[in-house]
Amino acid sequence: MVHAAVPAALSNHRFPRRHFDDLCAGLGSAEAVTELWQTQRSRRLLLINAVFDAAAGDDVLGPLPPVSTAWEALQRAEVAAPEAVAEILLHPQVGSWAAYTLRRYRKGVQGQASTPLWVDFGTLHAIALLAAARSGSTWRTRLSVRNGRVMLPGLGMATLPGVPRHTYVEAQAGPGEIRLRGADPAAAGFQIAVSSWADAATEAAGWWALRSLQVGEDPQLRVWLDDLDPFRDLADPVEPDRLSEPDVIRWHKLLDEAWALLCANDRGLAQAMAVGVTSLVPLPTVEGWGTRSASTGEAFGSVLVSQPFDAVTLAVALVHEFQHTKLGGLMHLGPLRNHDGDNLFHAPWRDDPRPLSGLLQGIYAFAGIAALWRDLRASVHSADRVGRRTADFEYAYTRRQVEAALRTAVESGDLTPWERNLMDRLAARVWAWLAETVPEESVRTAALLADSHRAGWRIRHTRAASADIRLMTDAWISGRKRALSARPAHVEPDAVGKQWSSRMAVLARRVVANPEAPSLKGIATEPPADADIALVRGNGVLARGRYMARLAANHEDFDAWVGLGLADDSCRALVERPELVRAVFSQLVERGLDPDPAALASWIGDALGL
Repeated sequence: MVHAAVPAALSNHRFPRRHFDDLCAGLGSAEAVTELWQTQRSRRLLLINAVFDAAAGDDVLGPLPPVSTAWEALQRAEVAAPEAVAEILLHPQVGSWAAYTLRRYRKGVQGQASTPLWVDFGTLHAIALLAAARSGSTWRTRLSVRNGRVMLPGLGMATLPGVPRHTYVEAQAGPGEIRLRGADPAAAGFQIAVSSWADAATEAAGWWALRSLQVGEDPQLRVWLDDLDPFRDLADPVEPDRLSEPDVIRWHKLLDEAWALLCANDRGLAQAMAVGVTSLVPLPTVEGWGTRSASTGEAFGSVLVSQPFDAVTLAVALVHEFQHTKLGGLMHLGPLRNHDGDNLFHAPWRDDPRPLSGLLQGIYAFAGIAALWRDLRASVHSADRVGRRTADFEYAYTRRQVEAALRTAVESGDLTPWERNLMDRLAARVWAWLAETVPEESVRTAALLADSHRAGWRIRHTRAASADIRLMTDAWISGRKRALSARPAHVEPDAVGKQWSSRMAVLARRVVANPEAPSLKGIATEPPADADIALVRGNGVLARGRYMARLAANHEDFDAWVGLGLADDSCRALVERPELVRAVFSQLVERGLDPDPAALASWIGDALGL
């Protein structure tokens, strides 16, 4: 327990090699994830200990009782009910709270000056109060109020009307219950039942119980449906966003169906996930984005996701974030790398340049997604033509994304031995998948979308060398035909300002599902989508003409430049070096010329030997 006497010799965690090797390959059994939870317990205790030390060493608790009182209550509770205390401390949002509070204490957080620091540190008393109630002991304290509310992690939230935004309440723990009362003796209070799962705490006026969902039988998944905790998001504290009862029913149905898919297609994965995922945080739906998901190593076991359209999408999101959770747990055992350096790379699933550590995280997550689609395509009924086409495409696309990213990571020359072992084990699985037969149309569409993203990323985030631009501009003007070479482009992490690749990705998926009449609902109509539809359908001649028309109207239409390269093989330079073609084109225009985009791209491709 925190602040316990230090033994003469501290022992390290010994993580079984078989579990380590499986996790490095993107796998991992329920036993391996249980081992990760054990290491997380040690990490969480160190984190909580650091918060106690900060509170004890500085005057940060304001009107709340001294931190020593919370420590003593927590220590007594652990002696009486160690498993209950461990459950409280390992609650995912407790980890997020502790990490945030330390960052703020150490001046690593901006924009929260309106909230007193003692409000954040006050969660120490809430944790101790929960522990006292769960252990059957009696204890009194005060709890901090944030924006008129009190959060009891893993239990629920009380709303106190008429109180200042940031104040405190009197709190008392008794065997199996907690009582809260405002500073005004006439104010109404709350009596809350305390159990290991919040569904035992009934709703009441001013009290929201933290809901939980339970799906499946063997294995069974039980998760918090957390729409309350201020620390359920990735960064600063957020307000509660209470789900309506119909929304809760919808989430339960989606989770039940997604869980059935996971259990049917990869029982071992489902068993591991049943151990590793304990919290589901609904994210707001954002117009123009698909299903969003996220996770953080500080909240081990928590998955953040916006409500998806269907159960398959939720299953993919769960696997995605569970992969991040497993790799994050491994990274907590030892540093994956000491620092990233200045190099940035293309990640096939991100629109922004990524450091190597971020690229490796993505490879690990998308290897898991590719494995899921591999399983799903084998289980789709042959009569479900749309489902089969979708699964074939998604498998072809994700395995291609992972293959490309693996090659980028290995060719970076900057992998540590630990990372090289990770990449080698993942590659062994991915290279085997590449030999598997997938319908030719799915492979073609996957390659088209992958090339579109890579070229779209290059034209936005890389800059050709100035000397190369001048040399090729002069050579074009002079009419010289000779072999040229180009230096590597420089990556610039410019802010894109929007999710630029979403339209092509959504459109490609809709053409896959309905080749004859893809839906354009929700897709921006400017510029017109007809060129992209022709491209995805395989009509390169029609697509080429329409992209040329778009470029004639707007030379800054990045997607038209890339589309031209994808539609016309003679313009391949626009796929491999689009930033160079566009830069030379701009130089020629500045000199008063009006070059043909396709002719210029073909000429540069010939000069570079592409």
